[in-house]
Amino acid sequence: MLKLSIKEQHTVDSKRNSIFNNLNSLFYSNNKIKNTIQIKNDQDGDANVNVDNNIKYNSYFLDVPNSENDFKLNKNKPIELCIYQVCNKGKYPFLLFLLKKYNDNSLSFFEFINNSTNFTKSTNFTKSTNFTNSKRVKYNIVKYINSFFPKANIEYNGFYETNEKNIVILNYENKYSSIITTNDNNYIWASVYEIINTNKVYNFIINKYIIDFFTTNLNFLKLKNKKGYCYEQPIICYYRVNKILKEENIDCIDVYRENIVSALEKSYYFYSSLPKDSNDKSILRVLLFKGKLSFKNIELYKKDKSYDSLFYIHNNVNRYYIIRNYNQHTILSFF
Repeated sequence: MLKLSIKEQHTVDSKRNSIFNNLNSLFYSNNKIKNTIQIKNDQDGDANVNVDNNIKYNSYFLDVPNSENDFKLNKNKPIELCIYQVCNKGKYPFLLFLLKKYNDNSLSFFEFINNSTNFTKSTNFTKSTNFTNSKRVKYNIVKYINSFFPKANIEYNGFYETNEKNIVILNYENKYSSIITTNDNNYIWASVYEIINTNKVYNFIINKYIIDFFTTNLNFLKLKNKKGYCYEQPIICYYRVNKILKEENIDCIDVYRENIVSALEKSYYFYSSLPKDSNDKSILRVLLFKGKLSFKNIELYKKDKSYDSLFYIHNNVNRYYIIRNYNQHTILSFF
C-alpha cells in the first residue's frame, strides 16, 4: 500500500567522536515531528542517560530537516534519498538509515532514478528552482522506493539541499519483514554510531557527503520521549557464530549466554570490534545498549546488579562487551 503524507514537524578525527559523545545531551524544541509508535521502557534503564523510566509507554519525537517547510528541489542537482526507520526491537527505540552498497565497497544514499517520460513535464521546474507540482514529485519518489520494498509503508518527511545534491528524506516502516541483512542484499541499515563514530559498516566505507549531511543536522540523529528526554544512543558490536549461516537462517539466528570469563556467571558476550579469524564462521553485527557500564571492573559488575554491562579484556586479547539482559541487543546483519 502506497502512503504519502507530509508530517509536522574514533571516527577519522576527534571532532566527530566528540560529536557522537555529545549526542545524548541534545534536546530538541517543542516544534517536532511526532510519530505514534508506542515504546515500552524497562525499569532497569541506563543510569547515565536522561531516560524517564517512570513512564511505561512513550511516543518518540524526531527533528527532520525542513519537515514543515515548502518542498523545494534544485533542478540542476541530482536527487538522493535519505531513508530512515525507527525500530522498536530493543530496550529503547533506535534509528537506522538505509544505505546502498557499491562495487568499490562504499555506501551511499539511494539515488532517485525516474523512468517516467512524463516526469520532467509534470514537475514544472520554475526559475526559483522550486517544483510547483510537489505532490507529483513526492508521489514518484515514494513509488520508486516502494518498487524495492513493496511491503513497506514509505512516507515523505522532509528535504535538504547540499552543495552537490538534493536530499529527500523518507520514513520507512515495515512491521512484517526482518531488518536483518546479509551479503546477498545490495543495501544495509546503518546505525547512528557507525555513521558518526566509525564511518563504516563492516568494511564498507560510508561516503563522506553522508557523514557531512548528518553532522550538519545533528538533531536528526536523536530520538526523545514526550517529556523531552533523549533515549540512549546504542553502539555496534559483533557476535561470532561457529558455523556458516545462510539467508534462509535469518529467522532462527540468535545469541546465547556463554561461560567465557570463569569469574562470571553465564552471560552474553559481544566483540567490541570485528573479529578477524572468521573463515569458517559467521559474524553477526549487533546493536547494543550499554546502559550503566562497568569499565574493566569485574568485581563491581558482579557485586552491583544495577550495572547493565561490563567492558572487559579477556586474556589480554579479546575485548568484550558483556551484558546481563537479552533485550539490550538487536541483530542487524550477518555475513
